[in-house]
Amino acid sequence: MVDSSLDVIVIGAGLSGIAFSRFYLDTHPKGSLIVLEEDTCVGGVWSSSRLYNAFWSQSGLRMAGFSDRAIELPPGAETYHDIFEAKFVTKYLEEYVDSHVYDGKSLRDRILFGFKVASLQKSADTWQVHGAGNQTISAPKLVVATGHTSRPAMPTLPGKDNFLGPILHQKDFGKASIEVFKDSSRPNVTVLGGGKSAADMVYASAKAGKNVAWIIRRDGEGPAAFAAAAGKGPYRNGPEIAATRMMSALSPSCFTEPNWLSSLIHGTARGRRIIAQIWIGADEACRKEANFEERHGALPGFANLRSSTRNVSVFRENLLELRDHSILLENGIEVPADTLFCGTGWDPHYPFLSKTQTVRLGLPHAAEDEDLSTLQEWNTLLEAADEEVVRRFPQLAEPPTFIERRLNATPTRLYNCIAPLSDKSILFLGNIYLSNAFRTAEAQAVWATAYLDNNIALPPTEQTKQEIAYMAAFSSRRYPSHGKTGNYFHMDLVGYTDKLLRDVGLVSHRKYWWWQDIFSPCLASDLSQVKGEYLAKFGKQK
Repeated sequence: MVDSSLDVIVIGAGLSGIAFSRFYLDTHPKGSLIVLEEDTCVGGVWSSSRLYNAFWSQSGLRMAGFSDRAIELPPGAETYHDIFEAKFVTKYLEEYVDSHVYDGKSLRDRILFGFKVASLQKSADTWQVHGAGNQTISAPKLVVATGHTSRPAMPTLPGKDNFLGPILHQKDFGKASIEVFKDSSRPNVTVLGGGKSAADMVYASAKAGKNVAWIIRRDGEGPAAFAAAAGKGPYRNGPEIAATRMMSALSPSCFTEPNWLSSLIHGTARGRRIIAQIWIGADEACRKEANFEERHGALPGFANLRSSTRNVSVFRENLLELRDHSILLENGIEVPADTLFCGTGWDPHYPFLSKTQTVRLGLPHAAEDEDLSTLQEWNTLLEAADEEVVRRFPQLAEPPTFIERRLNATPTRLYNCIAPLSDKSILFLGNIYLSNAFRTAEAQAVWATAYLDNNIALPPTEQTKQEIAYMAAFSSRRYPSHGKTGNYFHMDLVGYTDKLLRDVGLVSHRKYWWWQDIFSPCLASDLSQVKGEYLAKFGKQK
């Protein structure tokens, strides 16, 4: 199928794809837009196909949802410090794409489900998106909104062929767990991985009455950082505290404009000592909440943690091999296993892009795939940027002990983690790690719409490259275990989204009174006036 009347193609109907489509049509009510979705439902990680009982939002109700429509929980819905079950996000998104109608067509009407993108090709200023068979969709503008949780990263598993049970990634946990939990002949579940997705699968399996072995590799990054959900004072939960401009000011950020406060906090020895004590206190509060040393089954020292609690056993050890109904660890312990769930992360590459396209668009690629002069230019830029990061944030010069992930790839070279330097007709949304996907998706949608409409432009080329290198150098310094990719900014939600809206010249998301702007959490409703402000500034397009 070839449709020459389209203005823009969006790949992906997750949060980023939905947010962009809605804002683009808000500002182009007669626009022609199509969304290509591989799944049979919307939502990406929040979709009904990936839903499971132990899946909860990581943000509270006030920070979840889009700005133009709040998430409403039914009476009696279970919450924990205003944090709620993910199934309500799923329902919200399904209703959202039905309720937004433009020129007689809803967002859902514009989604082509079951379309798996096989390749992209650009010819005569037109993008051609090829799917299975002879399916081809064409448009002059392309937005890739597949995010970073689309392609599972599966580990190498020695003895995999000997294992008689299912081996599944967390992406398939929603559907697969239903059958696994019902099967009484498979009482032993093993979960591999140390992040949130692994923890979720451990929790769900334990609640289902399975005997759970949680394996966290000894030579891996270890358990993820988990913080208590409870808030303090006017803050309903921990994420609301973290999403204030005051807390953001206490953490180095490459997105905030230098001012007297940031210079005082991060540029002086006294300021850095005060900040260090604040973060030490926060760390101690997390340790106290977790009670690592004293809870039942815990061995002395977190590094040696190997505890049993109810029907869960935790092993900090490398996997040696899989056997028919067990997993052998390097320390000789053999763990009974009938099912193996892998919470082992995601493959960041775009499978529908060729190696040449990946390099040209500035996405992470092997150094040997690039010509030497370009590689040397970027290495020089990164070295200069790293010096600037350390000059501005001296505390980043000597990071704590960390496990380095060795990546044979360049960091991302997208401006704002969105726009390639080589082609302004294609953008990548959701290609960044932040703490709140809803706010990120909305802010990126505004910036992307303004950019595609030529209402904003990138800085001069040399300045653009310097800014990209600075972001990448900061990501590497601030987040040494994950930041080598150049797009990991977990603590920078406020600074990043503020920068995107500042680039477009919008301010309505900021509070009127300075103390509210500093101390109030950044809520979904803060962006409710952005559409009107944007239209007043730029007007409606076609």
